[in-house]
Amino acid sequence: MALAWLAAGAAVALALACHEGVGPGACFESGARAYRFDYQNDTNLVFHWPSSYNPVRVYAEPTGNLPATVQTAMALWTGAFHCRELTLTAAADSTHADIVVRSVVSLPAAVRAARVLYADTSSACRGVTQVPLDSAGTALDGPMRSFVAPFPGADSAVVAACYRFVTAHELGHALGILAHSPDTADLMYQSPRRLALSADDRYTIQLLYHVASKIGPPPRP
Repeated sequence: MALAWLAAGAAVALALACHEGVGPGACFESGARAYRFDYQNDTNLVFHWPSSYNPVRVYAEPTGNLPATVQTAMALWTGAFHCRELTLTAAADSTHADIVVRSVVSLPAAVRAARVLYADTSSACRGVTQVPLDSAGTALDGPMRSFVAPFPGADSAVVAACYRFVTAHELGHALGILAHSPDTADLMYQSPRRLALSADDRYTIQLLYHVASKIGPPPRP
């Protein structure tokens, strides 16, 4: 659905596209509509990684197929950008990562002051991304942390498939989409059903990376 709150951001985005010499709208998906990307409809809780952080460093815990699954998710999201607003790279260890992705037996409790976003699908696995904020709520207090966990007793093949799109969904949160799409066709729907970005997913993250981020990232280690 069209959202009035995005109008100013869209105008800024188009101006930036012109300024970059790529023509108006060249950085944006055509024929698509954005959904919200702020946390719980709070326009003060808008975040994206600044260009100075490129490439954003993503650590995948070396458990099973998780590193390959995370690499697939990274390629999916970077492929959404037409103007290289975001690049990602694999981090060798978690202490030097901006985003940490882990496979766990059960989802952990939220750390203090963190905002959390959950996803689940097909009764096979579920995920959560924790957005750790400082006491003022204006800066990240550490890396983004995403977790994926299987449901007990689920078939291993179904769990493996579930991990692929739930991991990609959680990475979308860690990149700054701090909300869920209301459309079941989108990867960022609360219960993702496919490993693909819709046109609306692509447009939403493109637009996000052309509006002002209200939350700052932590100093890099």
